[in-house]
Amino acid sequence: MKGLQIPERFTGTVYVCIWSNPDFCLYGETYISDFHSRDSTESIVVGQVEVDIPLSFTGSLEKQVEQLKASKRKIIDEASAKAGQIDDAIESLLAIEYKGEQL
Repeated sequence: MKGLQIPERFTGTVYVCIWSNPDFCLYGETYISDFHSRDSTESIVVGQVEVDIPLSFTGSLEKQVEQLKASKRKIIDEASAKAGQIDDAIESLLAIEYKGEQL
């Protein structure tokens, strides 16, 4: 798995949009994107600007490492919980006693 590659600069158009789908939980939420689909039925572009800005990646390596560690902990916790469920099922099956045919 490769680390996140952060460029030194971003040059391009930035769009300011608003979600326009009332069925979506973020209805009315304003967001900024470097991509605008003119065919979108869920957002409205309310502005755009050409930018050329330097990007700072100070601290991003530490943040990426922490995100990966958190993801690993989550996977281990989920696997541990499932393994516990399997252990419970095994113990339940082993607890069943066959007492022979009852009349």
